[in-house]
Amino acid sequence: GEGEKKAEITTASGEQVTAALDPNSATPLHVFRNENPEVIAMPIEFGGFCPTTMTERDGLLLPSDPTNGNILYRGKLYGFVSMDAVLAFKDNPDKFLEGVLGEAKKKPELINLLHLDRHFPHHVLRKVLAGLTVEGAVGLAKVLDGECQTPTHFVERHIDPKYDWNEWSLRRKAIQLANLHTKRTHATQTHLSQYRRENDAQVYLPKGATTQTAVDRGTRPTMHFQFVKGLRGHPDQEMQVVKVDLDMQ
Repeated sequence: GEGEKKAEITTASGEQVTAALDPNSATPLHVFRNENPEVIAMPIEFGGFCPTTMTERDGLLLPSDPTNGNILYRGKLYGFVSMDAVLAFKDNPDKFLEGVLGEAKKKPELINLLHLDRHFPHHVLRKVLAGLTVEGAVGLAKVLDGECQTPTHFVERHIDPKYDWNEWSLRRKAIQLANLHTKRTHATQTHLSQYRRENDAQVYLPKGATTQTAVDRGTRPTMHFQFVKGLRGHPDQEMQVVKVDLDMQ
């Protein structure tokens, strides 16, 4: 069982972990974070999802279980969902790593989810949205339209429309101003003088009237539902569409 397989695994020594941290090392090493402090701060590749499950079960994403330990291979740390997945990856790690890349090619949404930046530099969504590029990627061309409009000849105008230089016009304005001092202000009653007194009127408010019908009518059409069967379970199981007609009458 799982317990017997875990009991058979021995703790990796510090020298073995140091050798496995070398990117050129081709020997996978089974390590535990609580027993090997060299790998405590290392992130788990593929976002923590099991590469064995993704390869064998058509891209199924299952989070790794830390109690099964991790595989340190070529300086990178990988997590697994079960001890069987650990042993299968340890026997042939390149097979499962290539299998993950193959699933990412068939399902591009896995590229950003599994952080496969260095394998697919042109499809890193967060880099494209930020306007950045990764190593080896060709940046997208940026085009910006701009325009500026200016008048052909600038004309400065300082014209006072009230300015008057004619002597006779100035005299006429002076006489008009002097004539205003001899006038008196008077008032006139408007034609709305009939509203000077207050008038009150009493009315009877309209009565409310209601009508009650004797018959209630309604319809209950047949409800149609569609359910998809077979989305979960064995990968060989075929998907089926189940149609249900529900008559509420």
